[in-house]
Amino acid sequence: MYILKNAEVMKWREGNEQHILLSKFPSLLSSDTSIKIYFGDERLFLAKGEMIFLCADKKVKLVKEAHQFVHLNIVSYQNYNLVEENDDVLLYQAGNELPANWVVAGSETLPYRAITILQELTANQISSEPYLVAKQNYLLEELLHLFTQALKPYGKKVDFIMREALDYMNRHYDQNLTRSQLAELMGFNTSYFSRLFQKQVGRSFSNHLTRVRVDKAKMYLLSSDATLNDIASKVGYADGLYLSRKFKQIVGIAPREYRRQPKPTHIVALQYSGDLLALGIQPIAAPFTPWEVSPLLREELCSTIDLEQENGMQQLENTNIDLIVAPEYLYYWPGKLEKLEQLAPVLVLPWNQLDRLEAVQLMGRIVGREATADEWVQHYLAITHCASSKLESVVQVGETVGLYEVWEDQTICIWNTTARATYNLYNGLKLKPHPRIRQEVLDVNNHLFITEALLSEYAADHMFIVLTEEYYDHFPEKLRKRKAWRELLNDPSKKVYPIKLNDFWCNDGVALEKQLDIMLEKLLNT
Repeated sequence: MYILKNAEVMKWREGNEQHILLSKFPSLLSSDTSIKIYFGDERLFLAKGEMIFLCADKKVKLVKEAHQFVHLNIVSYQNYNLVEENDDVLLYQAGNELPANWVVAGSETLPYRAITILQELTANQISSEPYLVAKQNYLLEELLHLFTQALKPYGKKVDFIMREALDYMNRHYDQNLTRSQLAELMGFNTSYFSRLFQKQVGRSFSNHLTRVRVDKAKMYLLSSDATLNDIASKVGYADGLYLSRKFKQIVGIAPREYRRQPKPTHIVALQYSGDLLALGIQPIAAPFTPWEVSPLLREELCSTIDLEQENGMQQLENTNIDLIVAPEYLYYWPGKLEKLEQLAPVLVLPWNQLDRLEAVQLMGRIVGREATADEWVQHYLAITHCASSKLESVVQVGETVGLYEVWEDQTICIWNTTARATYNLYNGLKLKPHPRIRQEVLDVNNHLFITEALLSEYAADHMFIVLTEEYYDHFPEKLRKRKAWRELLNDPSKKVYPIKLNDFWCNDGVALEKQLDIMLEKLLNT
């Protein structure tokens, strides 16, 4: 039995970099922006979209940037176990089913529903009304269930510094990369870095680098006619013979045998559902979270197994699977790829690196549907060309266009063309970016994070604003409460188009096409 003890939104204002939190009862906490949490000498990085459990009587130090305004959602509860039952007495004793210290559920395993429940509980005061008490405790029980389900054995994410190390390996696997070089780049001595890497990643540095190189070789084998020697050179090995030896150690078969396998048709997509749909392939299973599958694709995926459902993974155990396609960020979850490989062969692919159309063409080569991929690309180019002509009367010559994502902490994210369907604006419709967006985002192919105080310096004539559900439903009222946005919304020279974050989180293949329709409708009819 779970009883809600406290639920609040703590507003952590600018200027105060630290906050000491004492959890009297077991608690769950999430933040609307990334913060650091210190447990004595231990430190962890809690990202937006993650949730941490703190045991009772736990004192922790929270740290943020001085300029940030952070909202912390905190729910405290007590679990009671029935220890005695007779005709006259029901005796409960306080207990806890979660770890005795602390544990984090990451955004890729924690369902979005868990965050919304936490927000719902903290949005209302604890009630003594029997009906509302029952409702609150029911929501609390669902929240705890979702949280504990997210705590897979492989679910503990590597910390922020180690994530940077893995990112670097993903980008430089083709070079003569050594453990000592990477340790120096991350600011550690070699022996300490080696122990830390083994502890957090679950593999040694050399074993992980071999894993990354072999995964890349698998992608080249399925998507190109390159010789084994050429592929070896692409992934950082001296020759095809050495690659063949490493490949067989990891995969269990020789590279040539791997390449001769039939093209996959029964595919589990951990991301890339929109790319597969563009090729006429409906994935047999996918995780239906907004950051993995766009809600805009739900109709096309009506018969796809939802891996976010409680029995989703169990259904896969009795399903014929040719291939599981997985994004390379799964390297951050020790053991997850190995667990997936118990079900079917896994192919790790780049994530948020490729041109959106190139991503569809890569998938087309992997599944043997190159012609279909090319047809879809030509279809996309045709509809964007047609749309461009319709916009000539709306977006005047010389006017600029930008896309901006609004965060609660007054951070604004300006994405490059790999995220939030920005590709439609600049590559598809050939619209003109604000000069600073071109220089600081597009030309260097990076995302940019600015404070709202700098918004006017990046504000285009036409502005797509990516908003959470709450801000979208109350647009523009909620944004008007923030000074920078209030001034911009009052500027008659600026045209602002709100779009939903959940609909635009993923922008792969068919999702990109549907997002284009939304963007056109906004431009033409607002």
